[in-house]
Amino acid sequence: MSLVLRDQPVADAFVMLTAPLASDALQQTEKLGSETDPHALHELCTTLLRLRAIWWAFEPLLDEDKARVVRKRFKRIADIAREPRELDAACGLLSRARNTGSRVAPVMRTISKEWRDASVSSCHSIRKAGVDVMLRRALADARRCLEARNVDQTLEEFARARVSMADNVLRKKEQRVVRTKRMDAKALRSIEEAAARLQCLIELFSPVLERGHRHTMEHLSAAQAALGKLDDVIASEAVVRRVAACSDDKDAVNEAVRWLNKEKKGESQAAVKMLRAMAA
Repeated sequence: MSLVLRDQPVADAFVMLTAPLASDALQQTEKLGSETDPHALHELCTTLLRLRAIWWAFEPLLDEDKARVVRKRFKRIADIAREPRELDAACGLLSRARNTGSRVAPVMRTISKEWRDASVSSCHSIRKAGVDVMLRRALADARRCLEARNVDQTLEEFARARVSMADNVLRKKEQRVVRTKRMDAKALRSIEEAAARLQCLIELFSPVLERGHRHTMEHLSAAQAALGKLDDVIASEAVVRRVAACSDDKDAVNEAVRWLNKEKKGESQAAVKMLRAMAA
């Protein structure tokens, strides 16, 4: 694979890299039935986010406006696929609160009902979204744009530059958080997104990349594990606030929000501690 990619024009290399993921996304979309299938939704969400990272990687060689529109469409469908998982994660977290004596059972029942409805709704919305047409059009437009450009870089040079840029973006975000005294959950969440993007790019371009990145895969995995816990808490709090209008027990809602806020603070502290240890 490495030798084949090194010799390919950038346009052909783009197709070789994206075609397998596009095929996966189409198959995953076709598998979505009327029954709830959280695993299939999660797989589709992951695939779309990886495709989004590829379009970001090649954006300097594409029509930037069109590339951003494609990335937004990938994100929109990934968000639809992610919603049931966020509801499920919220129930999982609140079950811990219930085990410590917090009276959150009424909220959990409301979220469980929302989860069942959201799983069916997400599958239905994605099937109607025309993912196959969107993907084929996006791939065709990107290839035409790449073929029309006179790219004098090899894929190896291009990949190294884009991975280096993503690495620098992540490093700067980490440094800002490490230096600040005040914890910012939003900033930590942006680090998780940057780490996920960099990990996707390293995996994508691994056939033509040399070793020796500042951020190793172990570093990225550790960062995403810690920051993923924080992301689950933040998303769960948003879920509780969103379903509050459907709950008749406002005291239970308030107790759930208070418990999640406490968890958010703890996970933020753990994430910052981890980032500082890695930066030392």
